[in-house]
Amino acid sequence: MEQLPDHIKKLLLRKLHGISAKADDKIIADWASQDPAYEEEIAQLTTTWRMADEWLEEKEFDTNSAWSKIDQRIALATEKKNDTTNTVFWMNTFLKTLVAAAIVAGFIFGGWWWYNKRQESFTIITAAADQQVTLSEGTTVWLRKGATIRFPKIFKADERKIYLSGEAYFDVKTIIQQPFRIETGKGLITVLGTSFLVNAGRRQERVAVVTGKVLFADKDHPQKKCTLSANEEAIFTGETFERKTFTSSPLRWQQEELSFRSTSLKEVIQTLAIFYNHPVKIDSTQTPGAGEISITASFGKESLSQAVDEIAKLTGLHYRQQQDTLILY
Repeated sequence: MEQLPDHIKKLLLRKLHGISAKADDKIIADWASQDPAYEEEIAQLTTTWRMADEWLEEKEFDTNSAWSKIDQRIALATEKKNDTTNTVFWMNTFLKTLVAAAIVAGFIFGGWWWYNKRQESFTIITAAADQQVTLSEGTTVWLRKGATIRFPKIFKADERKIYLSGEAYFDVKTIIQQPFRIETGKGLITVLGTSFLVNAGRRQERVAVVTGKVLFADKDHPQKKCTLSANEEAIFTGETFERKTFTSSPLRWQQEELSFRSTSLKEVIQTLAIFYNHPVKIDSTQTPGAGEISITASFGKESLSQAVDEIAKLTGLHYRQQQDTLILY
């Protein structure tokens, strides 16, 4: 890289600090136009300066404060500046640059350490099989195979917040001053102390409350919400909440059996779709009222297609595969 002349260094430093005049900028531009290597030198220095500033901003630092501290250090380094010799002046300029670089490097290293420490504060578990987890404050979570949970090693004083993907059953310890919150892909669930099932699937999310009370909200539009009490559940597609009551245990996957007794076909189909995480629908245009057919059946370890085939035989309906969806008609 080319060595910048002293007068260009001075003007460039003023420009990077945002205190240059138009005449200064023209001098820099005229000098840089003499040789592509000069332009490259200035471009690299400018990019390095801006990248450091952007990095500090990305890591949630107070960038203005950081550069203010740099300027204060530069001021201290130039208090005894002697204008009688260019040698002393540019020695101070060199010191200013070193001080600025050292402070920026310090903030970058500090930010890197802080960021990694923050990342280390979370525990992430992806269940290879059905798994029970007890959180630090006493809440018990049963994760279904494939579910992922992320939670801090130490909860905040005013809330207990965890992140869930997949299906899990919660038995939350009651701590009134520290509400328990679950963030999913679409929703935000808030409880004080209760037991409930959450299925955070790709297409839809379901919350079924066994005991207590739960607030189920759209995390992007908090005004869109519903409150659920014991034996109530809601299915959220990202647009609306569909509420209903249930009588059988929502924790069917722990029992390794799906059991229905005089249950409407519509509810059976919704349960199958959630349990297998695969879309299943009824074509009501071909068979009006099919959703209200009552079903009494139990399924063990059948595949989804086997379960749908058995339902078709029980009800006299047919089914077809349409793209990735099983459709009863």
